[in-house]
Amino acid sequence: MQRPLRRHPALQPLSREHHQILLLGFKIRQGLKHKVAPQRIVNYCSWFFHSYLNPHFEKEEKCIGSLFDKETQLSSELKSSHQNVAKKFQNLIPEISYIKSLERLIVSHIRFEERVLFEHLQSHLTTEDITYLELHLKEKTFKENYEDVFWK
Repeated sequence: MQRPLRRHPALQPLSREHHQILLLGFKIRQGLKHKVAPQRIVNYCSWFFHSYLNPHFEKEEKCIGSLFDKETQLSSELKSSHQNVAKKFQNLIPEISYIKSLERLIVSHIRFEERVLFEHLQSHLTTEDITYLELHLKEKTFKENYEDVFWK
Protein backbone atom coordinates (compact mmCIF):
# COMPACT_ATOMS: atom_id res chain seq x y z
CA MET A 1 0.00 0.00 0.00
CA GLN A 2 1.39 3.37 -1.00
CA ARG A 3 1.52 6.07 1.66
CA PRO A 4 -0.51 9.21 0.99
CA LEU A 5 1.51 11.96 -0.64
CA ARG A 6 1.95 15.18 1.26
CA ARG A 7 1.52 18.10 -1.04
CA HIS A 8 3.02 21.53 -0.52
CA PRO A 9 0.16 24.01 0.09
CA ALA A 10 1.15 26.00 -3.01
CA LEU A 11 0.49 22.91 -5.17
CA GLN A 12 -2.67 21.78 -3.40
CA PRO A 13 -5.11 23.56 -5.75
CA LEU A 14 -3.81 21.47 -8.65
CA SER A 15 -3.85 18.31 -6.56
CA ARG A 16 -7.49 18.90 -5.65
CA GLU A 17 -8.26 19.34 -9.34
CA HIS A 18 -6.43 16.07 -9.96
CA HIS A 19 -8.89 14.42 -7.60
CA GLN A 20 -11.73 15.41 -9.95
CA ILE A 21 -9.81 13.99 -12.90
CA LEU A 22 -9.26 10.71 -11.06
CA LEU A 23 -13.00 10.67 -10.32
CA LEU A 24 -13.54 10.83 -14.09
CA GLY A 25 -11.61 7.56 -14.31
CA PHE A 26 -13.85 6.09 -11.61
CA LYS A 27 -16.99 7.25 -13.46
CA ILE A 28 -15.75 5.69 -16.69
CA ARG A 29 -15.03 2.38 -14.91
CA GLN A 30 -18.47 2.45 -13.26
CA GLY A 31 -20.15 3.16 -16.59
CA LEU A 32 -18.36 0.25 -18.22
CA LYS A 33 -19.13 -2.02 -15.27
CA HIS A 34 -22.84 -1.18 -15.55
CA LYS A 35 -22.74 -1.69 -19.34
CA VAL A 36 -23.72 1.91 -20.07
CA ALA A 37 -23.89 2.76 -23.77
CA PRO A 38 -20.40 3.91 -24.81
CA GLN A 39 -21.84 7.04 -26.47
CA ARG A 40 -23.14 8.26 -23.09
CA ILE A 41 -19.68 7.89 -21.56
CA VAL A 42 -18.05 9.62 -24.54
CA ASN A 43 -20.53 12.50 -24.30
CA TYR A 44 -19.62 13.03 -20.65
CA CYS A 45 -15.89 12.77 -21.40
CA SER A 46 -16.21 15.41 -24.10
CA TRP A 47 -18.04 17.74 -21.70
CA PHE A 48 -15.43 17.08 -18.98
CA PHE A 49 -12.52 17.78 -21.30
CA HIS A 50 -13.84 21.10 -22.58
CA SER A 51 -15.25 22.31 -19.27
CA TYR A 52 -12.59 21.18 -16.86
CA LEU A 53 -9.60 19.22 -18.12
CA ASN A 54 -8.40 21.49 -20.93
CA PRO A 55 -8.48 24.62 -18.71
CA HIS A 56 -6.62 22.60 -16.06
CA PHE A 57 -3.91 21.70 -18.58
CA GLU A 58 -3.56 25.31 -19.69
CA LYS A 59 -3.17 26.45 -16.09
CA GLU A 60 -0.57 23.78 -15.36
CA GLU A 61 1.49 24.60 -18.41
CA LYS A 62 1.44 28.29 -17.56
CA CYS A 63 2.08 28.02 -13.82
CA ILE A 64 4.15 24.84 -13.57
CA GLY A 65 5.96 25.54 -16.83
CA SER A 66 7.13 28.89 -15.48
CA LEU A 67 8.90 27.13 -12.60
CA PHE A 68 11.40 25.57 -14.99
CA ASP A 69 14.25 27.89 -15.97
CA LYS A 70 14.77 25.95 -19.16
CA GLU A 71 13.29 22.96 -20.95
CA THR A 72 13.88 19.87 -18.84
CA GLN A 73 12.96 16.21 -19.17
CA LEU A 74 10.08 16.75 -16.72
CA SER A 75 8.72 19.86 -18.43
CA SER A 76 8.92 18.09 -21.80
CA GLU A 77 7.20 15.04 -20.38
CA LEU A 78 4.43 17.22 -18.93
CA LYS A 79 3.75 18.89 -22.29
CA SER A 80 3.92 15.61 -24.17
CA SER A 81 1.58 13.91 -21.73
CA HIS A 82 -0.90 16.80 -21.97
CA GLN A 83 -0.79 16.58 -25.77
CA ASN A 84 -1.38 12.80 -25.72
CA VAL A 85 -4.33 13.09 -23.35
CA ALA A 86 -5.83 16.04 -25.26
CA LYS A 87 -5.50 14.18 -28.56
CA LYS A 88 -7.32 11.18 -27.09
CA PHE A 89 -10.16 13.41 -25.86
CA GLN A 90 -10.38 15.32 -29.14
CA ASN A 91 -10.80 12.08 -31.07
CA LEU A 92 -13.26 10.26 -28.82
CA ILE A 93 -14.63 7.00 -30.21
CA PRO A 94 -17.65 5.34 -28.56
CA GLU A 95 -16.03 1.93 -28.36
CA ILE A 96 -15.37 0.07 -25.12
CA SER A 97 -11.69 -0.61 -25.87
CA TYR A 98 -11.11 3.07 -26.68
CA ILE A 99 -12.89 4.21 -23.52
CA LYS A 100 -10.85 1.77 -21.41
CA SER A 101 -7.61 3.06 -22.92
CA LEU A 102 -8.74 6.65 -22.26
CA GLU A 103 -9.38 5.82 -18.60
CA ARG A 104 -5.95 4.19 -18.23
CA LEU A 105 -4.27 7.16 -19.93
CA ILE A 106 -5.83 9.83 -17.70
CA VAL A 107 -5.17 7.90 -14.50
CA SER A 108 -1.58 7.26 -15.53
CA HIS A 109 -1.14 10.95 -16.44
CA ILE A 110 -2.36 12.13 -13.03
CA ARG A 111 -0.21 9.55 -11.24
CA PHE A 112 2.84 10.88 -13.14
CA GLU A 113 2.07 14.45 -12.13
CA GLU A 114 1.42 13.63 -8.49
CA ARG A 115 4.11 11.01 -7.91
CA VAL A 116 6.91 12.30 -10.12
CA LEU A 117 6.45 15.89 -11.25
CA PHE A 118 4.97 17.38 -8.06
CA GLU A 119 7.30 15.40 -5.81
CA HIS A 120 10.24 16.85 -7.76
CA LEU A 121 8.82 20.36 -7.79
CA GLN A 122 8.02 20.60 -4.13
CA SER A 123 11.50 19.47 -3.18
CA HIS A 124 12.92 22.31 -5.32
CA LEU A 125 10.45 25.16 -4.72
CA THR A 126 12.08 28.47 -3.88
CA THR A 127 10.41 31.21 -1.88
CA GLU A 128 9.80 33.05 -5.15
CA ASP A 129 8.21 29.94 -6.69
CA ILE A 130 5.87 29.57 -3.74
CA THR A 131 4.85 33.23 -3.91
CA TYR A 132 4.23 32.94 -7.66
CA LEU A 133 2.07 29.83 -7.23
CA GLU A 134 0.09 31.32 -4.37
CA LEU A 135 -0.67 34.41 -6.48
CA HIS A 136 -1.46 32.67 -9.76
CA LEU A 137 -2.80 29.25 -8.91
CA LYS A 138 -6.48 29.29 -8.07
CA GLU A 139 -8.48 26.11 -7.88
CA LYS A 140 -11.20 25.74 -10.50
CA THR A 141 -14.48 24.89 -8.84
CA PHE A 142 -15.90 21.72 -10.28
CA LYS A 143 -19.57 21.87 -11.30
CA GLU A 144 -20.91 18.48 -12.27
CA ASN A 145 -22.83 17.91 -15.48
CA TYR A 146 -26.03 16.38 -14.10
CA GLU A 147 -27.66 15.78 -17.46
CA ASP A 148 -26.61 12.13 -17.56
CA VAL A 149 -25.26 10.62 -14.35
CA PHE A 150 -24.44 7.26 -15.95
CA TRP A 151 -22.01 6.07 -13.27
CA LYS A 152 -24.58 5.57 -10.49
